[in-house]
Amino acid sequence: MIDEVIKMKQNKNIVSIFCDETDSTTFLEGYIYAVGVQKFLIKHITPHGLADGYILKELDSIVHLETGGKYERKIEKLYHKKNQKHIDLEIDKNSDLEDNILQICMNNEYITSFEMVEDDECPIKGTIKELDSNKVIVSKLTEDGEEDGEAVLKKENIDLIAFLGVYEVYIELLWRVNRSFYLK
Repeated sequence: MIDEVIKMKQNKNIVSIFCDETDSTTFLEGYIYAVGVQKFLIKHITPHGLADGYILKELDSIVHLETGGKYERKIEKLYHKKNQKHIDLEIDKNSDLEDNILQICMNNEYITSFEMVEDDECPIKGTIKELDSNKVIVSKLTEDGEEDGEAVLKKENIDLIAFLGVYEVYIELLWRVNRSFYLK
């Protein structure tokens, strides 16, 4: 599957990526931004054609890909007609893609959502406080942007990383409002 994902990146095609064998209504939509040895990074786009940040996911999770279809063409038209753009990221091609993304998120204090293997119902969201080769320490935030303790995540159990998306930006706005309120 890695060859197909690399081809999608090179062709700059919008792609639908299905990662759940039991649910064909759930998929990632957008442009492939980077491909690593084990993971890919997609510029995610909503069903309404809006830029929705980035999602990092395992290549092995891909069940199938679709491109060039009616749906993908519709999303591409909406994305361009609405003049949507994603922030460009400085990806270091010589380092591990996941480590690179985690470092970018930590350095920029991006609100980041993590889905863990076997537990995609309760994503962990917040800012990355610390990183090492085995774990990520997250200063957790609630959906209302309030601080909610810390989580220590084993890297090997992280299934998905999302950042700069509509959901994360919403939480970040509330978090910044809460921080400025408490600083007064």
